[in-house]
Amino acid sequence: MFDVFLAELLILSMLVLLSLRIFFTKRARIDAAAILAPTSFVFSLLVLYIWGADSITLLLVLFTFFALIINVRSVMRLSARVVVDYYSARYVIPMILILLFSLGLITLLIIFRPVRYFGRDFGVTREKTTLTGNLTTGLYERTTVFEQSGITGMLYTYEKMPADSDEKSEKKNEIVPTVIFVPKCSAQAVHYEPYFLMLAQKGCRVLSAEYNAFDRELFDLPLLNSRFFRRFYTLWLWFKDRKEFNRTIEKDTAYALKTYRELAKIALNRYGKDTQILFAVEEIGIDALNELTSAFAENSLGFYALNRLPEYTTTNFGFLAQTDVLLAYTMGISRDNSFFIPRYVAAKTMESIEQAKKLLEPVEIIKTDGEEGEEK
Repeated sequence: MFDVFLAELLILSMLVLLSLRIFFTKRARIDAAAILAPTSFVFSLLVLYIWGADSITLLLVLFTFFALIINVRSVMRLSARVVVDYYSARYVIPMILILLFSLGLITLLIIFRPVRYFGRDFGVTREKTTLTGNLTTGLYERTTVFEQSGITGMLYTYEKMPADSDEKSEKKNEIVPTVIFVPKCSAQAVHYEPYFLMLAQKGCRVLSAEYNAFDRELFDLPLLNSRFFRRFYTLWLWFKDRKEFNRTIEKDTAYALKTYRELAKIALNRYGKDTQILFAVEEIGIDALNELTSAFAENSLGFYALNRLPEYTTTNFGFLAQTDVLLAYTMGISRDNSFFIPRYVAAKTMESIEQAKKLLEPVEIIKTDGEEGEEK
């Protein structure tokens, strides 16, 4: 999420430079800075396309479009290489408003900036691949970038980096447990990334995916079901209509369960039939979870429900203290550089994995001296 912060900061910096030029009119010149108006608008659309909508991004799209409309004549003068030596009051006033807005939003962004981190800081690699297919016929990894198939999802893989070649050869035959997690419509995989990094650092492999096809029908408008606006509108419901929000989460649980199944199949296909799988979940009924784990009985280590931990207070939203500090603030949570909660939840998950492994081990029968004498 820090990349989004940097991109938004860049766009606001363009608006500031675009606005500041109205104070420098003593010398006639070609108004080259006017090119920042269409550039900032295009950049805001790219941020929306790459990372999806949030409150800051939509504000930027609106204000950069407003700046573009105001500067249409300036861009036309620039294309004609007309020299400018003054700006009218009708132009200066809205540009001052844009300047004040930009400076205010820059301050807000810096105060509520996400925590900056890199996978290598935790000794973890992250792989991002695209998925094709659907939840009815099955999800599959796309083999090449230029494959002629529609992209219907994104798959994220987190694994611990080997320290050296000797360690890699020693652990070649070791079965690495695979944790599978699927976020619901109120979050994206990136909002759980601190948790994934902590798990991978402790020796797990983590698979997470977002299913983005339009047949994931949660809302009446197809645009709201897309990856661009799905989380934004779900958060809007959380603020305005909690009953509808709860109904949406309950409806999306069915899609999440299907995605869990498809990810488990992908994990078995990738890592072999002996792969051990743990399903990390949030607010899914016990009957549905038992059905999910029984479908992969030979490989399943069971499930672990994150929402059972009282310390984890942002169920269905992810680890906001690191990834979405502004939303966390509205929930009474402050920014956390220490990764305490994701580290704690990962430790509890590892405890569940170790307990499940012990249950899978064959029971060793120890005979007493009396029993041995009776057998003789």
